[in-house]
Amino acid sequence: MRRVVVVGGTGSGKSTVASELASRLRSDVIELDALWWDSDWSPAGRELLRARLLPRLSAERWVVEGYYVDELSDALWPLADTIVWLDISRHVAIRRALRRSVRRAISRSALWNGNRESLSVLSPLSVWRLVRRWPGYSEQIERRLKELQLEDVSIVRLRSGDEVRAWLESA
Repeated sequence: MRRVVVVGGTGSGKSTVASELASRLRSDVIELDALWWDSDWSPAGRELLRARLLPRLSAERWVVEGYYVDELSDALWPLADTIVWLDISRHVAIRRALRRSVRRAISRSALWNGNRESLSVLSPLSVWRLVRRWPGYSEQIERRLKELQLEDVSIVRLRSGDEVRAWLESA
């Protein structure tokens, strides 16, 4: 593994897995959220996201983490030698995402480009959107993988924390 994409839904563990892989590969993690979100939570848009990412992929080793399947999969995934798909159960991922959001909102920690989460991400409407959207993550990733037919890319689909830990130990 030298060029790795870590993909999955919100709360699936992308940042944690990407950080561990980057440490082992002696590379940086490229966080797609950092390239997507400008100040005041303004989205960069598809073309600017691609313009920000693609020059960074000329490095010999990289680990990219984030979802952005519609915006980037056709340009990014074929450049990888490995795609790690974190297909974690909805209840685990949503619990993780909510816990992370509460921690970030309370600590007021700066995220990408000075943005900070607020407790509004925990509103019933926001939580309901997350719950409703979750099954679509896996469906969309699976559909894109079939469309792109990435014959030279190793696809690692991990469905539980135990599978993730075992795979990281063997990677």
